[in-house]
Amino acid sequence: MKTLTPIAAAMLVAFSVNTFADNNAAILFQVGSGNMAATDQSGVTVHNNLIVQTQIGDSNDSDASQTTGTNNSVTTHLQVGESNFTISAQQNSTSLSSILINQTGEMNEAEAEQDGVTASSALVNQVGSMNKAGVFQDEVTVSSALVNQVGSMNEAMVEQEAGVVASINSVNQVGSMNGAVVEQEVGVVASIAFVNQIGSMNGANVFQEEVTASSIFVNQVGSMNQADAMQVEGGVVASIILVNQVGSMNVAEVDQRAGVFASIGSVNQVGSMNLAEVFQQDGMITSSAFVNQVGSMNEAEVAQEVGVVASIASVNQVGSMNDADVFQEEVTVSSALINQVGSMNNADVSQEEVTASIALVNQVGAMNDATIMQTDAALSFASTTQIGSNNMHTTTQTGVGQTAIAVQIGIGNMGTIVQ
Repeated sequence: MKTLTPIAAAMLVAFSVNTFADNNAAILFQVGSGNMAATDQSGVTVHNNLIVQTQIGDSNDSDASQTTGTNNSVTTHLQVGESNFTISAQQNSTSLSSILINQTGEMNEAEAEQDGVTASSALVNQVGSMNKAGVFQDEVTVSSALVNQVGSMNEAMVEQEAGVVASINSVNQVGSMNGAVVEQEVGVVASIAFVNQIGSMNGANVFQEEVTASSIFVNQVGSMNQADAMQVEGGVVASIILVNQVGSMNVAEVDQRAGVFASIGSVNQVGSMNLAEVFQQDGMITSSAFVNQVGSMNEAEVAQEVGVVASIASVNQVGSMNDADVFQEEVTVSSALINQVGSMNNADVSQEEVTASIALVNQVGAMNDATIMQTDAALSFASTTQIGSNNMHTTTQTGVGQTAIAVQIGIGNMGTIVQ
């Protein structure tokens, strides 16, 4: 007895609405079982749009709509695998724009929405399982939002809101359980926000508001690294935030606020459990803050506040458990530099209402302690060098035209300079 077996079987459910609209097209292709697709291009103000939905596999769900004044736009959903879910909407006078969602694997979720968007695009690519992505663009012009996820259980949210022009918002995740939130809000012009995560359980938060020609770049390679980068509250122009983390359990925070112009905040961490905080705000002009950490459990804090102009703050730490703090307030054309090589060294530099001053701390060894304080001083210079262990030195400058140099070589030296 011969039995006839179907070569392929397909079960599909499809819903399409295209009422009172002109020149819209919808293309649906389904192969597998239990797939569901819904298409909506209804409304008298919806014209010249295209929706393409392809489902290959089982139990996939695709929901695409282009309504309320959407014209000359395209939505494409491609699902290959099982139990993937995607929903997208283009509405409220969106024109010349596109949404592209590609899912390969199982149980991935993607959502994309464009509301009042012109000549912009939203792209989501998911390869793997249980990834989640959301892209939201509202009143965005000539801009792009991109999410790429390869692996499992990654989560990404990308948002661009009113007044974003000629900007790019992008997240790339390769690995598992990485999380990223990237926002560009009111009045962002010609700016870039980019997050790259390779590894597992990395977290990144990027936020820009009322920013012009500025960029944030976060790169994380390893596991359990955390990065927070913010440029907010108007007046941030032509400025850059850079965060690079290679290793595990590193934490970096960079914050640039109102009135930051042509400035750079940069953190580089290679190793594990390093902590870096950089704050630049209120009247920062062409100033820079750099933190470099190579090793483990190093801590650095750099703060430049209120009227800092053309100044540099830099911390370099190589080793373990070193601690460095730099504070600059109302400083002009000044520099604060700390270099620590070894372990458990501590350095503090404070500059307040200082013009054209330099403070340098160089520590090589272990458990050295150095402090430099410059207050109400012009043309001051202070340098402390410690080579060895358990050395201590404090320099205080409050006058005009002062110079101080201290060198400690050996073990257990102590010194104080007051000017």
